[in-house]
Amino acid sequence: MAAVPARVTIGRVAQRARVSKMTVSRVINQRPGVAPEVRARVQRVIDELGYVPSARARSLAMGRGNVIGLILPDIVSEWTTPLLLGVGEAAEALGFQMLVRTTGRGQTYTSDAPDLLTGSDLAEGVIVNSWRVPVAFAQRVARRGGAIVVIDGYARAADVPWVSATDRAGAREAAQYLAGLGHRRIGFIGGGREPYLARERLAGFREGLAAAGLRAEPELVRQGNFTREAGYACARRLLRLPEPPSAIFAANDPMAVGALQAAHELGLRLPEELSVVGFDDTLAAGTYPALTTVVRDYKEMGRAAMRLLAAQLGGQRPAAESAQIDVPTRLVVRQSTARVREKVAVS
Repeated sequence: MAAVPARVTIGRVAQRARVSKMTVSRVINQRPGVAPEVRARVQRVIDELGYVPSARARSLAMGRGNVIGLILPDIVSEWTTPLLLGVGEAAEALGFQMLVRTTGRGQTYTSDAPDLLTGSDLAEGVIVNSWRVPVAFAQRVARRGGAIVVIDGYARAADVPWVSATDRAGAREAAQYLAGLGHRRIGFIGGGREPYLARERLAGFREGLAAAGLRAEPELVRQGNFTREAGYACARRLLRLPEPPSAIFAANDPMAVGALQAAHELGLRLPEELSVVGFDDTLAAGTYPALTTVVRDYKEMGRAAMRLLAAQLGGQRPAAESAQIDVPTRLVVRQSTARVREKVAVS
């Protein structure tokens, strides 16, 4: 008895055409979002293999298979919420559904965890925004031809599509602004020596001081971990120095809030006796005084990441320069900063 030939599947077509199954579905149903040369290649493979769409393929066409994964440390925080909204808005506009997975801020990472979202029947592509996921995972997915985008990873890899912000430029602008107000002893509270964002913000701070003819004094640079508690502890140490700073730049808003708390407890008048600048613009509306900070547009970062992912799923591999996106930052001046007080000599 002759063997029955194996049925051609959408997965086989996708593999032969070197695209995702969703791209094959879009070609079959004449949907937009596929580059002309990719559409022609997929159609050629369909004709060669004699592919007939299955019920699964039809479900993909109806949108039930247009699922992308988003990996976050948690759902509700000062910065993940706007980023989640940005990804969601762009996903809906582009015809995708979104499945969210969290890694937790303090959980131990297991190397196979993200694969729950990148399995063939769950998500077509994935956006990773958690330091708990190592860059090696993203590189592995990209090498296999999978669709993946990293937002603010622990380390920046040139061979993986990436979205971040102009953090170095933002920190440089903040440092120059404080120097322009006459501050000469400016403290810095960083987010550690290893994370990419922390290193970029410290580098920008040093560049801004150098442009103003100043130096980042070692005793004025303290390392925290991006938490309010760390900002509080570092600020207390800075403000208890024999010659304390007249201004503090914290590498994110929670640490800046901790610095404000420390200053209040020590009886300092803000901003008359101490200026404070944050980074991110995630908590500024609830501080006293209102916090001067560097704005990061997390919603636009989410939209940009979704557009990059959709392009990959449509068969378009972005050029290296366009696959590394840094959304512009800007300094917003509020009430937590002022010109340095001139010391009056007492005769």
